[in-house]
Amino acid sequence: MKPPAVPASLSRAARKISVKDGPNLEYFLTRARVLSLYREIQRTLKGIKDPRDRQELQHWARSDFEQFRHETNPDKIKSLISQGKHQFHALQTNLTLSSTIAPPKNSKK
Repeated sequence: MKPPAVPASLSRAARKISVKDGPNLEYFLTRARVLSLYREIQRTLKGIKDPRDRQELQHWARSDFEQFRHETNPDKIKSLISQGKHQFHALQTNLTLSSTIAPPKNSKK
């Protein structure tokens, strides 16, 4: 079977990305956004002073990501990223207000 025609205006790299039934550029960009959000959450949670609270929140965050691990709908994934960012910023605000999170290491008192 002949592969689908790729417009001549696309670069060689772009033509390689458009493999039938394979991951495309949008897939990798979305994956990078998801991983970036997850890492940012984990870095923030490392600053929580109480080990039990820290572990509980890390487990909660991981379980939310694991729940949607096999989601393939790009619109649903974008929506989940948006919801995750909103929840993360709300969590950051609550942690800061409750003084549960340690101050940044480079700040001067």
